[in-house]
Amino acid sequence: MNICTYVTSISMEPKLMLVAVYNDTKTLENLKTNKRVLLQLLIESLAPAVRICGQQSGKKLAKIPRLQKRFQMSEHNGLPYFTDAAGFMEVLFTDPVEVEGDHVLFYGQVLHAKNLHDAPILTTEYLKEHKFTR
Repeated sequence: MNICTYVTSISMEPKLMLVAVYNDTKTLENLKTNKRVLLQLLIESLAPAVRICGQQSGKKLAKIPRLQKRFQMSEHNGLPYFTDAAGFMEVLFTDPVEVEGDHVLFYGQVLHAKNLHDAPILTTEYLKEHKFTR
Protein backbone atom coordinates (compact mmCIF):
# COMPACT_ATOMS: atom_id res chain seq x y z
CA MET A 1 0.00 0.00 0.00
CA ASN A 2 1.46 3.37 -0.95
CA ILE A 3 1.18 6.38 1.36
CA CYS A 4 -1.52 8.08 -0.76
CA THR A 5 -3.79 5.05 -0.51
CA TYR A 6 -3.15 4.84 3.22
CA VAL A 7 -3.86 8.53 3.85
CA THR A 8 -7.10 8.54 1.86
CA SER A 9 -8.37 5.43 3.61
CA ILE A 10 -8.08 6.88 7.12
CA SER A 11 -11.43 8.02 8.47
CA MET A 12 -10.90 11.53 9.77
CA GLU A 13 -14.01 12.75 11.53
CA PRO A 14 -15.16 15.38 11.78
CA LYS A 15 -13.94 16.77 8.47
CA LEU A 16 -12.49 20.26 9.03
CA MET A 17 -11.72 23.17 6.73
CA LEU A 18 -9.38 26.09 7.34
CA VAL A 19 -9.58 29.37 5.40
CA ALA A 20 -7.64 32.62 5.59
CA VAL A 21 -9.61 35.82 4.90
CA TYR A 22 -8.18 39.27 4.23
CA ASN A 23 -8.78 41.90 6.90
CA ASP A 24 -11.23 44.74 6.16
CA THR A 25 -13.29 42.85 3.56
CA LYS A 26 -16.99 42.12 3.17
CA THR A 27 -16.11 38.42 3.27
CA LEU A 28 -14.67 38.89 6.76
CA GLU A 29 -17.77 40.79 7.90
CA ASN A 30 -20.00 38.06 6.44
CA LEU A 31 -18.10 35.22 8.12
CA LYS A 32 -18.25 36.96 11.49
CA THR A 33 -22.06 37.09 11.27
CA ASN A 34 -22.92 34.06 9.10
CA LYS A 35 -21.03 31.04 10.34
CA ARG A 36 -22.58 28.57 7.87
CA VAL A 37 -21.27 28.99 4.31
CA LEU A 38 -20.73 27.07 1.08
CA LEU A 39 -17.19 26.75 -0.26
CA GLN A 40 -17.09 25.90 -3.95
CA LEU A 41 -14.60 24.19 -6.22
CA LEU A 42 -14.83 26.05 -9.54
CA ILE A 43 -14.18 24.75 -13.04
CA GLU A 44 -12.35 26.57 -15.82
CA SER A 45 -15.53 27.78 -17.52
CA LEU A 46 -16.33 29.78 -14.36
CA ALA A 47 -13.09 31.79 -14.58
CA PRO A 48 -14.96 35.02 -15.49
CA ALA A 49 -16.67 34.86 -12.08
CA VAL A 50 -13.29 35.53 -10.45
CA ARG A 51 -13.45 39.17 -11.54
CA ILE A 52 -16.67 39.61 -9.59
CA CYS A 53 -15.98 37.26 -6.67
CA GLY A 54 -12.34 38.05 -6.03
CA GLN A 55 -11.46 41.36 -7.60
CA GLN A 56 -14.39 43.62 -6.70
CA SER A 57 -15.32 44.73 -3.21
CA GLY A 58 -18.50 43.34 -1.72
CA LYS A 59 -18.72 46.57 0.26
CA LYS A 60 -19.44 48.43 -3.00
CA LEU A 61 -21.22 45.77 -5.05
CA ALA A 62 -24.03 43.29 -4.39
CA LYS A 63 -22.26 40.27 -5.86
CA ILE A 64 -24.96 37.60 -5.71
CA PRO A 65 -27.49 39.47 -7.91
CA ARG A 66 -24.73 40.27 -10.42
CA LEU A 67 -23.58 36.64 -10.48
CA GLN A 68 -27.18 35.42 -10.90
CA LYS A 69 -27.48 37.56 -14.05
CA ARG A 70 -24.37 36.04 -15.65
CA PHE A 71 -24.21 32.47 -14.32
CA GLN A 72 -26.62 29.69 -13.54
CA MET A 73 -27.01 29.47 -9.77
CA SER A 74 -28.64 26.91 -7.47
CA GLU A 75 -29.16 26.75 -3.71
CA HIS A 76 -28.31 24.33 -0.95
CA ASN A 77 -30.01 25.03 2.40
CA GLY A 78 -30.69 28.60 1.27
CA LEU A 79 -27.06 29.27 0.26
CA PRO A 80 -26.27 30.02 -3.41
CA TYR A 81 -23.70 28.14 -5.48
CA PHE A 82 -22.69 27.92 -9.12
CA THR A 83 -24.69 25.14 -10.74
CA ASP A 84 -21.68 24.34 -12.95
CA ALA A 85 -19.18 24.14 -10.07
CA ALA A 86 -17.21 20.91 -9.69
CA GLY A 87 -18.60 20.66 -6.18
CA PHE A 88 -19.26 22.42 -2.92
CA MET A 89 -19.05 21.87 0.80
CA GLU A 90 -21.22 23.35 3.50
CA VAL A 91 -19.06 24.46 6.43
CA LEU A 92 -19.97 25.69 9.90
CA PHE A 93 -17.16 28.03 10.94
CA THR A 94 -16.06 28.92 14.46
CA ASP A 95 -15.11 32.37 15.66
CA PRO A 96 -12.12 33.90 13.88
CA VAL A 97 -8.56 33.33 15.02
CA GLU A 98 -6.49 36.51 14.91
CA VAL A 99 -2.97 36.03 13.54
CA GLU A 100 -0.08 38.28 12.55
CA GLY A 101 -0.31 39.83 9.11
CA ASP A 102 -3.21 40.79 6.89
CA HIS A 103 -5.47 37.74 7.32
CA VAL A 104 -7.83 36.25 9.87
CA LEU A 105 -8.18 32.45 10.12
CA PHE A 106 -11.45 30.55 10.34
CA TYR A 107 -11.78 26.84 10.82
CA GLY A 108 -14.96 24.88 10.68
CA GLN A 109 -16.65 21.54 10.44
CA VAL A 110 -17.75 20.27 7.05
CA LEU A 111 -21.46 19.54 7.39
CA HIS A 112 -22.08 18.36 3.83
CA ALA A 113 -20.08 17.91 0.63
CA LYS A 114 -21.28 17.20 -2.88
CA ASN A 115 -19.48 16.51 -6.15
CA LEU A 116 -21.38 18.02 -9.09
CA HIS A 117 -19.27 17.82 -12.27
CA ASP A 118 -16.13 16.13 -13.47
CA ALA A 119 -14.43 18.95 -15.38
CA PRO A 120 -11.03 20.68 -15.40
CA ILE A 121 -10.61 22.52 -12.08
CA LEU A 122 -9.91 26.26 -12.11
CA THR A 123 -6.33 26.92 -11.01
CA THR A 124 -4.30 30.08 -10.43
CA GLU A 125 -2.12 29.00 -13.37
CA TYR A 126 -5.18 28.94 -15.64
CA LEU A 127 -6.29 32.35 -14.37
CA LYS A 128 -2.86 33.85 -15.09
CA GLU A 129 -2.50 32.22 -18.51
CA HIS A 130 -5.91 33.53 -19.60
CA LYS A 131 -5.34 36.97 -18.05
CA PHE A 132 -8.08 36.80 -15.42
CA THR A 133 -5.45 37.67 -12.80
CA ARG A 134 -1.89 38.95 -12.78
